Amino acid sequence: MNKPSVVFVNNLKFVLICFVVVANSIEPLIGKSVGLHMLYQGIYTFHIPMFVFAMGLLAKEFKLEHRGLRVLTIIAWQYVLFQTAYSLLDTTYFHAPNVVYSFFMPYSLLWFLCSHFCWRILLVPFLRLKHPLLPAILLGIAVGYMPWSGAILSLSRTFVYFPFFLAGYYCRIDRKLFVRLRKWRLFSTALAALWFLALAIFRSWLPSPWLYGNATYLEMGVSQWYSGLYRLALYSVQAVVSIAFLSWIPWTLKSWTGWGKRTVYVFLLHGLLLKTIIASGFYQGLETPLHMSLAFLLAAALIILLSIGKVERFTRPMFEPSLRLPKGLRMHGKSVWK
Repeated sequence: MNKPSVVFVNNLKFVLICFVVVANSIEPLIGKSVGLHMLYQGIYTFHIPMFVFAMGLLAKEFKLEHRGLRVLTIIAWQYVLFQTAYSLLDTTYFHAPNVVYSFFMPYSLLWFLCSHFCWRILLVPFLRLKHPLLPAILLGIAVGYMPWSGAILSLSRTFVYFPFFLAGYYCRIDRKLFVRLRKWRLFSTALAALWFLALAIFRSWLPSPWLYGNATYLEMGVSQWYSGLYRLALYSVQAVVSIAFLSWIPWTLKSWTGWGKRTVYVFLLHGLLLKTIIASGFYQGLETPLHMSLAFLLAAALIILLSIGKVERFTRPMFEPSLRLPKGLRMHGKSVWK
């Protein structure tokens, strides 16, 4: 199906997964390079909000009925499967610092699965509200005042990024959106460029946890009553940079558009491969800019390798198995990520 809306969403997903892999590939090097640190924080300004936005686009038909329960079951299955795999590999090979082995503390990028499950559930009560986006934003600000860790069950990220999920759910992919994005392209891109410039000049003033969304204000060392205003300001920046990003996503069919249908396999598998490569010591010898450029080649190789059809055919039975609900209804069919 090559409808403009479907093409746009597939293009969006593929470009986003490229930024995800690039950001994760250069992360071990950001302490060695000002340029990579700026690029890393620049990507984090929009790539999580936009991936959450894309998940909202794909949730338009979600209801708590047979198909909706299948979606939730598959997401939960993927979380349990990969949380187990990551934990076992970490104890035997990765040995990453400060890891808590618990299903209540998502390992690395698996927070996205935990939050995706919750975003779908949150749709049910929020869709009953007349103006759901405003209370979602207020909750995203308020969650930072929690007295306990924001990483537990990805609670902080769930509420911090839920406004972007709602925005995706309510966004209509049509010609009018294309015209609006083109209209604001130059202005939003100019503002985004200013943000990247600010990150390059004042790289120490924005701690990365603000962009991760995984910590409370107290955990980030900001305990004032007005700390939520910082998140509100960051929401504004993320919205502008995200609009700039969306304005450059092509609406026409490209040679790589079909790869946007397989982003789940890239997402779920690239972390395992990257963790293995990091544990092997590959990054320890990357000191010069020329050597650091190998991180980009590594990212490109992972994207191409994991986007091929054979990976989907081989892993889909394991990642999205056919399941049965209590009534004996067989759960199979379209991927929950498409």
